[in-house]
Amino acid sequence: MSTKVLIAEDEQTIREELVECLTNQGFECIEALNGKEGLETLSLDTNITIALCDIIMPQKSGLEMISEAQPLVDKGRNLEFIILTGHGGSKEAIDALKLGAIDFLEKPIDPDHLLHVIRRAEELVLLKQTSCLYEAHLKAKTQAIEKRLISLDNSNEASSEGLNDSTKFKSIETANHIRRIGGYVQIIAKELGWSKDRLNAMLLAAPLYDVNNTSGADSSLLQSDKLESDERLSINENAPNRLDVLSYSNHPVMQISARIAKNHHERWDGSGFPLGLKGSDIPIEARIMTLVDAYDALRSKRSYKPAFNQEKTLSILFNGDGRTDPLHFDPELINILRRMPDKFDEIYLKLAD
Repeated sequence: MSTKVLIAEDEQTIREELVECLTNQGFECIEALNGKEGLETLSLDTNITIALCDIIMPQKSGLEMISEAQPLVDKGRNLEFIILTGHGGSKEAIDALKLGAIDFLEKPIDPDHLLHVIRRAEELVLLKQTSCLYEAHLKAKTQAIEKRLISLDNSNEASSEGLNDSTKFKSIETANHIRRIGGYVQIIAKELGWSKDRLNAMLLAAPLYDVNNTSGADSSLLQSDKLESDERLSINENAPNRLDVLSYSNHPVMQISARIAKNHHERWDGSGFPLGLKGSDIPIEARIMTLVDAYDALRSKRSYKPAFNQEKTLSILFNGDGRTDPLHFDPELINILRRMPDKFDEIYLKLAD
């Protein structure tokens, strides 16, 4: 299906030249003799996605036409405007750009420039159409997750069910990892004095934040002193994809998941990424996940390391080993681990892979 272009121009010779040039390149052209007719045509024909309009026209000017067409755009109409101007119309062209026109063409029209501008508008239309489809996809995914979350809210039993359901995405090892993370989080939340509702929200959020790659990024903290540039780039590029569906929702659990997903690579001393946040600027939920993920990763076998026992794990977290540094973690959370390491150990041994 060819792109449909409205040409609103009161000078017949210019209008015919524009129609001939664009029609020869495969565009479908609709003509309007003035701004009033152009606006009416836009309202009636929803397939028009590009409007090429002269600034000075009888009945309605090009500026009035663009301004009065804004309600169509505000309602979701995918529509791009290009302005035609004669000599001395630079101020009006600037005003048109302020109203939302994407470009302007000076008369006499250069055919090559015309085609360049029209094709750029066509690309923008296609980009916006793709974005709308993606947005609709995200809405559907978000609604499905929110529907499940609503049935799980404010219940310890439901929180446990939510954790168990999330494990269906991965292997038994990941299932155990998620259950262990929930246990560690409960210890810390209790010591922080969190309410039951806040804890339940965190328990539901934890497995959601990285369900496509649960615990897959702990190597960024444990593998090397500094990430290789391609590793950091990969994580930074993938983060927005994990964030989209989480950030799209206003549900409290989804918002917590989004904060964790966005910030769990940040470090207390400011050495993390993507923003290099430091200290309490990092959301508390992300600080908790940073510590419990690191503890669990050290205790567990990974492709790049063997499973470490409790003694070696605590030594690394409390003293550092050249890769992991205690300055990476919130000191209040580290102190909770210092006070009750046996509870962390008990959870790991009970749900070991």
